[in-house]
Amino acid sequence: MCADRVTGDEIRAMVREGTKRRTSFGFCLDDTKDALLMIQPGNKPEALRAPLKKAGGKTPMLWGTYVVKGDQMEMICEQTSARILLQLKRFLKNNRPKVNVLFLDDGGNILDSLKPEVASETTPRSADSSDIDAPEVDPKAVLPLKQRMKRLQPRIALAPGPLELKLNRALAKSVTLINAGRLQEAEVLILVSERAIAALGKDREDEETTLKRGQRATDTRSLGAQVKRVQSLQADVARAPGPARDRLTRAIHKAAKLLKQRDLDGARDAMDKIEKALTSLV
Repeated sequence: MCADRVTGDEIRAMVREGTKRRTSFGFCLDDTKDALLMIQPGNKPEALRAPLKKAGGKTPMLWGTYVVKGDQMEMICEQTSARILLQLKRFLKNNRPKVNVLFLDDGGNILDSLKPEVASETTPRSADSSDIDAPEVDPKAVLPLKQRMKRLQPRIALAPGPLELKLNRALAKSVTLINAGRLQEAEVLILVSERAIAALGKDREDEETTLKRGQRATDTRSLGAQVKRVQSLQADVARAPGPARDRLTRAIHKAAKLLKQRDLDGARDAMDKIEKALTSLV
């Protein structure tokens, strides 16, 4: 059989072909950067390389086989690159195949996924950073988390289908936790999501850089909490008896100095000792 070029309005016919038998496909861009997709039943996928070139196709090229099972089309990519796979995903998405598309390598591992377009207007929208509503929580503590979630949202859409679903659930859970004032738990979920996106290569940062940036944000939020703690202790020390007050004031100054040096562990230890000393005076 000869190779057939599949245009945008023929995508659903291509899907119907995949319900009958496993079919070879090839994809690349042509001279004008337009998508060039061909299918050919009953032949090896790499045989599509010649007709793709003849039709004006340029490297890199992607080829493999596909089959449709129920509402899912599996495209096994024997030859591919991340850039051209993204172009194929975009081409299919723009032309709405009405099935979920799983892109797999020849070992069966999921490379990417395309969900079908859902026509229903009643489909619930995933929660995102715009749903944060925590009037009783310090806005300065919430803002860094909200900014990190905004940064995450467009990158989650680039994740393979199953992971994208999990990360969207994590994002929605983070919103719920922030609104409940449970910022530390929300931050853990956000950091896990950031690391997952970095590990996939869907971010400009590598996983280690993402982890360090997340830790800096955690430290900044923790620093604010420790500053409030030392201020509260200052008021308690001011009410202590004379000799003890002088000693504890020096300890407070030391804790404040450690905070300025961003030595949070040292400052916490110093304040723990101050609180213990204050308790013994009661």
